[in-house]
Amino acid sequence: MWMALLKTGLLATLPLVEQRLAIPMGYFAFGLSIWTATGVAILFNTVSVAIVLWLWPKIAALCARHLPFFDRILQKIFARTRAKNSRKMKIWGAIFLIFFVAVPLPGSGGWSGSLVAWLFGVPYWQAMRLIALGLVIGGIVVAGLTVGVDGILNLFSEVEQVVTP
Repeated sequence: MWMALLKTGLLATLPLVEQRLAIPMGYFAFGLSIWTATGVAILFNTVSVAIVLWLWPKIAALCARHLPFFDRILQKIFARTRAKNSRKMKIWGAIFLIFFVAVPLPGSGGWSGSLVAWLFGVPYWQAMRLIALGLVIGGIVVAGLTVGVDGILNLFSEVEQVVTP
C-alpha cells in the first residue's frame, strides 16, 4: 500500500503529466481507491508546485548572473508576454489561473500555473491559494473522468460476458 501511495505521489510531481497521469495510474495500476489516488496526487502536486513557485525567481536570478545571453532572450519573451496579456491578467487573473491549472490538458497544470503566476508577479501565497484550488478542481475532474472510463470499460466487459456464452 505504501509503495502505491508513493508511486502515485511521485507521478503527481512530474511536470506536464502531474495529476493527469497520477490519478489514473494510482487507481488502475496501483489498486488505490479513487479518493485515495486523488488525495495523494493533489497533496504531492501541491507540494511540488510550492517548491517550483519558490524556485522560479532564484532560477531567473541565477540565469541573469551566469548566462547573460539566455537572460536577454528570457527577458524579451517575458516582456512581450506581459505586454500582450497583462490587461487580460488584471481582469481575469485569479479566475484564469484557477482554470488554467484545473483544465486537464497538456501544457496546463500546477507547474505551468506557477510559471504564469511568477511571470505576472502574483505574490507567492496568493498564487499558492489559486493554484491549490485549481489542483483540487482538476483532481476532481480527472478522478471523475477516470471513474467514468472505468465504468465504460466495466459496461463493455459485462456486455461481452452476456453476448458470449
